[in-house]
Amino acid sequence: MIGLSIDPGMMTGVCLFSWDYDKPFKVEGVWQFDRGAPGLYAWLEQYRVRVSTGRGVRPMMWLGENKLDALVVEKFTPRSGGEFSLTQASSEPLRGEGVLIGRGLETYINWGQPGQQYFMGGEDLAAKKKRSREFLKLHGFGLTGKDVGQKDANDAISAELHAIAWLRRMRHMPTLLELFGEED
Repeated sequence: MIGLSIDPGMMTGVCLFSWDYDKPFKVEGVWQFDRGAPGLYAWLEQYRVRVSTGRGVRPMMWLGENKLDALVVEKFTPRSGGEFSLTQASSEPLRGEGVLIGRGLETYINWGQPGQQYFMGGEDLAAKKKRSREFLKLHGFGLTGKDVGQKDANDAISAELHAIAWLRRMRHMPTLLELFGEED
């Protein structure tokens, strides 16, 4: 099975991943690009991500000629209190969501809250990010800016983490056993 995980924003991260009934999570490709919603739209056009009936009776998601089985997207969540102000950067994830919805993908989206990607724990955001990156490196999924042609790979990393977090929520046993080990 093939899935896409997207972390939309001013800089957008995308992870193309696979899994199956007897196979764990595997990264098939990662991208990170700028330009916000227009950049996401251009990427979706370039890779021909769409909904169509194809050869089947019911609508399906497609990435080029390949059927997509899952779409995981980080959901925009405004921060409450004095730390949130409506700026272009803070509202761009909403525009990215609009691009996806406008393409007819809304019914296929598995939304993920920003904090769900930090399943490794930690006492504060910096520690959570550090532990998450160490987890990815340990399992061969670590990224740098060089891997995605950017100054950093923060958004591509988030897309990878959201894909894994979604498979955890689905209790996908091959992924759980491969990445987290045997149950006690």
